[in-house]
Amino acid sequence: MTKLFANFLNLIINIFIFCLPRWKHLTVKARLYDKLRPFETVWFEGKKLSLFIPDRTSVYWAKSGINVEPTTNAWINSFDNNDTFLDIGANIGLYSMMAATRGLSRVYAVEPNPYTFSVLARNVAENQFGSRIVPLNFAMTRTSSIVSFNLSGLDAGTAQNEIVFKQEDINNMSIIVPSFSLDEFVHIQGISGINHIKIDVDGLEFEILRGADMTLSHSDLKTVLVEDNTQQENQKCELNMFLEQYGLHQSNVWGNNPAFNKIFLRN
Repeated sequence: MTKLFANFLNLIINIFIFCLPRWKHLTVKARLYDKLRPFETVWFEGKKLSLFIPDRTSVYWAKSGINVEPTTNAWINSFDNNDTFLDIGANIGLYSMMAATRGLSRVYAVEPNPYTFSVLARNVAENQFGSRIVPLNFAMTRTSSIVSFNLSGLDAGTAQNEIVFKQEDINNMSIIVPSFSLDEFVHIQGISGINHIKIDVDGLEFEILRGADMTLSHSDLKTVLVEDNTQQENQKCELNMFLEQYGLHQSNVWGNNPAFNKIFLRN
């Protein structure tokens, strides 16, 4: 119904401006687009956040995103004000902004999808987090390189985008993006220590962790949240065993997350 109604309104507008010269036609549409910019207010811990919603996919983050992972919310709310947070797979920036709202002085928000990244950057600016959140438009993998990145769609906020390493796996909406290992990113940026890391990248989480030996070993790192879709019933999964080498053990301090997310705490 909403699609039908939107198409009807578009038809009406086009009828009204049909007789205008070409450039006036485009100018009117541009001005209308500016006037109709869709923003939605959401609340986190009693504080207001304004989310830019330029397409149907982004509506999810305003409608459900703020409440869908209460354990993640509680985890973010436990951060200290002087902590540094690295959000890998930041999407439109909701969790990065939640951390900044919590009072963190530095948040790195990494998002490789350029369509989603434009909304992330817009949200950072609109909510006046420009001095706290650093939006970064690149991918993270095990090693630094140039990679192919399959898009699942051209909307912002989409999921199931993926980095591909074989030519035959590239789809018709693939783009080329730069990628960095986590350790090289920290080294290049001269970051003294990262305290909390969130990794939600639709399946490439382990590859990122394998390129983070120095970061995971650093005593400043307190917690890591990782989406894990590989766990098997009654078996200790590879992810747990890998992170336990660095003194990071799965914790339920913040509750049981209904998603596949696991939170690891340094003992």
